[in-house]
Amino acid sequence: MQLTLVFRADAPVNFPVHYAHLIQGVIYRSMENPALRKYLHDYGFSLGKRKFKLFTFSRLLGQSAQYDKSNQELILAPPLRLIICSPIPFILQELGNGLVRQGSVRIGHVQLNIAQMITTVPEIQNDRIRIRMLSPITIYSTLPSQSDGRYTYYYSPFEPQFSALTGDNLMKKHLLIHGYSPKKQHFSITPLKVEEDDMKITRYKGFIVKGWMGEYELHAAPTLLQVALDAGLGAKNSQGYGCCSLL
Repeated sequence: MQLTLVFRADAPVNFPVHYAHLIQGVIYRSMENPALRKYLHDYGFSLGKRKFKLFTFSRLLGQSAQYDKSNQELILAPPLRLIICSPIPFILQELGNGLVRQGSVRIGHVQLNIAQMITTVPEIQNDRIRIRMLSPITIYSTLPSQSDGRYTYYYSPFEPQFSALTGDNLMKKHLLIHGYSPKKQHFSITPLKVEEDDMKITRYKGFIVKGWMGEYELHAAPTLLQVALDAGLGAKNSQGYGCCSLL
């Protein structure tokens, strides 16, 4: 399920380059049910030792975008769009109710009025789909280093582990959402239009995260592909990573 928010503004709007945590804060604050807000923020949905928030969101999408290097800001021309996805309809319903009541949101120092809210429920019927990333997909492993410490290694879409780990992550989400694993366990993600510039180095609350934009083909059972569309691909979905749309 997808909720698209359309914001209006009288002129181009400036945002800090790394603003995903601001969007995440808007989502939590706007949920009308305080119990749901606290549960998602503090706990999430557990599967063994892993926890999933089961929502993801896009970058802010404007008519055009410019980078102000001197101030390290993005300048987006209105109207602006934000897409929020979740396989749990109740999450988006509570968010939508809160946003209707508010009528506007504050992202950092910017106050934006909500011009439109659109709910869509795209349903996957086939075992192959083509997608475009709306926020970077990040896949990583924590590995031992020679100095007896540990470091985070981020995979590129051109490494075999990228597809394998993305599939493992989706299987866990499918099990958590449906209570069972898909009958067909195969999953693959193939880059279709992915350039060097699609690798994005971002910061989330001071931590560096590497991810990839671009267009991909996914091959898996339809129910697993539905999870990819609704819950996001890869890790850190609730921090603004892995949101995608059908081509």
